[in-house]
Amino acid sequence: MMDTSKVYDSKYGKFIITNYKNSHNVEIKFSSTGFVTTTQVGNIRRGCVKDKLYPNVYGVGFVGDGDFSSKSNKKAYKSWCCMLARCYSDDLHQKYPTYKDCTVCDSWLCFQVFAKWYYKNYHLGGINYQLDKDIRVKGNKVYSPETCLFVTQKENKIESKAKRYKIKSPLGLVIDVYNMREFCKNNLLNPSHMCAVNNGKLQHHKGWTKG
Repeated sequence: MMDTSKVYDSKYGKFIITNYKNSHNVEIKFSSTGFVTTTQVGNIRRGCVKDKLYPNVYGVGFVGDGDFSSKSNKKAYKSWCCMLARCYSDDLHQKYPTYKDCTVCDSWLCFQVFAKWYYKNYHLGGINYQLDKDIRVKGNKVYSPETCLFVTQKENKIESKAKRYKIKSPLGLVIDVYNMREFCKNNLLNPSHMCAVNNGKLQHHKGWTKG
């Protein structure tokens, strides 16, 4: 019989026994997260009980309690860890400082929630896709279900090199153009002439001027 009044320790933090049925069925509760689980006496004595809500991935991410394990969902787990690294790894920020202001939404700090979204949105067919946060929402700094999508490496590279322009339409509307080539294609304009307008080398092209 275990001492139910004692506070026990594991590498995930302190916990107490809330219900002792037998040596193979002991309910415990972690103090810091409130996570409740059932374990065996031997695990308690060795201090190897796992708190699935403990933020042990870059200090913010946790696996959570659910159907998606890190071992059987390796691609989804790797994508999740890489996303967290971009936002919360000091080592990565030294190499890529543009990620310093990026964050992950609260719900995606839990791998279970991210994994559900991952399998609903990741494209099948053998092509590797990358998680992108700012194609759908320009200039976005938050990884979330509303702002992210999966793109190919080629699409991501093209998007990252695309420049932003302010262009005024013939009707006088100022438009933010993210990808000039795509914009010209959709509006039957010459990309070279529009770049010349933006650089001040041409006053206008088909009525379009610099914004």
